[in-house]
Amino acid sequence: MISGIIGLLMAMLALINGFAAMRRPLDKLVEFDPFGKRILAARGPKFTIIAYRIFGFVLVVVGMIVAYLSLQMLRGG
Repeated sequence: MISGIIGLLMAMLALINGFAAMRRPLDKLVEFDPFGKRILAARGPKFTIIAYRIFGFVLVVVGMIVAYLSLQMLRGG
């Protein structure tokens, strides 16, 4: 029961962060991210924005999988 609730909370966090990474402009994404700033300086803005979009998509997929598994735990199946 508790693991299902914690899983749902983690899934929501992953979904929120994933959608934010896919929707925000590049200057907001690298504002507090030193690793992102280094990628931006080394590879340019086009590569950096593609990397953030892929990262956001992966977070959304992981969030959906975790939400599904957590709901299955809560249902007892």
